[in-house]
Amino acid sequence: MRPSTSMIMILMTLISFSTVSFAQVKCGIDNLIDTDFALLKGKKIALVTHAAARTYRGTSTAEEFLSRADVVSLRLLAPEHGYYGVIPAGKMVADDTVMGVPVISLYGPKRRPDKAMVEDADVVVVDLQDIGVRSYTYVSTMIEVMEACAQWRVPCMILDRPNPLGGIIVDGNTPDDTLRSFIGRIPVPYVHGMTMGELATMTNGQKWLTKDSSGLARTCSLTVVRCKRWKRAMSWEESGLQWYATSPNIPTISAVRGYAMTGLLGELGLCSIGMGTASPFTVIGAPDFPRDTLIELHCKRYGVRALHARFQPSSAKYANTVCEGYYLTPQRDWRPYHVALTLLWRLRSLRAESFPDSLAATKQGKMFAKACGSSELIEALIKRSPLSVLESIGRRGVEDFLVKRKPYLMYD
Repeated sequence: MRPSTSMIMILMTLISFSTVSFAQVKCGIDNLIDTDFALLKGKKIALVTHAAARTYRGTSTAEEFLSRADVVSLRLLAPEHGYYGVIPAGKMVADDTVMGVPVISLYGPKRRPDKAMVEDADVVVVDLQDIGVRSYTYVSTMIEVMEACAQWRVPCMILDRPNPLGGIIVDGNTPDDTLRSFIGRIPVPYVHGMTMGELATMTNGQKWLTKDSSGLARTCSLTVVRCKRWKRAMSWEESGLQWYATSPNIPTISAVRGYAMTGLLGELGLCSIGMGTASPFTVIGAPDFPRDTLIELHCKRYGVRALHARFQPSSAKYANTVCEGYYLTPQRDWRPYHVALTLLWRLRSLRAESFPDSLAATKQGKMFAKACGSSELIEALIKRSPLSVLESIGRRGVEDFLVKRKPYLMYD
């Protein structure tokens, strides 16, 4: 039997990022286990986690905590998509139980833990596998937990994990202050190149938490349990870690990389971005999508191969309809946000009907502005501005961020 086109593309992506050997990276939870939970013995814990947060051997962080007799796990707190990562994006998450322990949703009526969720804990522990893109909400959940810990004076511990996009590539503007939201909680580029532990430390150091009643910026008592053997230049494949789905449409490391390139397109519904296929976020297209030399050339310029594709989504946009388009396969030293800008720029020309003058004021337009962190970007698209204008917007704040982040980098 001949392999499918989707399978070939996935294999090509794996090959492009893999090497002959890998260094077995250990995450924060692994280092906690290696020290026999010395930092937490005898303590009562509120654990913020999900099933995607696992040891290098594959057991979940929740299992590790709940199996110990020398740690009291009071409750679990779960982010968007729920503990098991199966709730669709944007859907409210209900409370649950795991192994007989209550799981309280932080993506329901409340997104910040209240006093009752944390005040009886000696430490609030956070172990979430993020994907390295600002608009993905796990960083925001961590920040809200830090806010609660600062307010109620409970120590916070981050069990760190590698950034699956690596620690070198930084791409995309920092968000306008007026557009801060749960998909842009802190002023970092769209692709920030930092781990959760580094971002937490930077949040404390830069005084990004809200002010107290006296007008003073809060900080929380923070401990980061670092990764071992992770290097900033590593691809995920080189880490030796298995990828576990962090949400329904991020089942693979290829989808992580794809989200960094095409997630913004999904906010405007301009074309299929592979939902309902075996390649979510890594393919774009429509029934009438033309071959476009400029897409191919500019993607190549930013380190991504755009290869012709024909696919048929089983759900979402263009469900059960054959689409033409492109597979997007990143190479090393790629620039995902600039690929997104290229795609938006070309789609503005190819699908002009999707950019009415009123777009910026619509719900879709406002959500897009929050996701990219700029109201100017959508206005530039509506005005048919040249790609250079979009790229100029996409660079704003990056140089300043690179300087500010240096003291908070924990890994070489």
